[in-house]
Amino acid sequence: MVTTHKISAELYEDSFKLVAIHSSLNAHSMAYYMNKAANLRLKRALYDLDVNSFSFPFFEWEDHLNENNWVLICNTVKKIQRNESIGLFFGNDSERTHYLVQERKEVDYFLKIEADQESHIETIINAIKSIPSVVTAYGVDLNQLKSKRNLIF
Repeated sequence: MVTTHKISAELYEDSFKLVAIHSSLNAHSMAYYMNKAANLRLKRALYDLDVNSFSFPFFEWEDHLNENNWVLICNTVKKIQRNESIGLFFGNDSERTHYLVQERKEVDYFLKIEADQESHIETIINAIKSIPSVVTAYGVDLNQLKSKRNLIF
């Protein structure tokens, strides 16, 4: 008889900080300016985060010196859906937007900081706010997120 063990998301200790970023920059530009403003070294990950058959691109940096992991991830992904043609009418293509964190649809990017020691989150937020195309940035309370399991990877 095989025993199956399931790990609940409730057992996972929230050992990361989350910063919400509002910006119209594309993902590569956002990573570039964050590297420059906050002195990070974010690089495009070799793979995308797959959630419910949607791929969310992200950038990561493992700071071995300070034992921190930094992840910049897009909250939105757009997918073109082809509609079938009916009779004489051609099908229209429609673009649908999908969100990594559904309850925060207004957020463009999330910066996930996994740190053993207390990081200077306010300093990072102020550095992000200094980027010209960033509208705002702020810390997110993880207890208010229903879909925080999408951020555990």
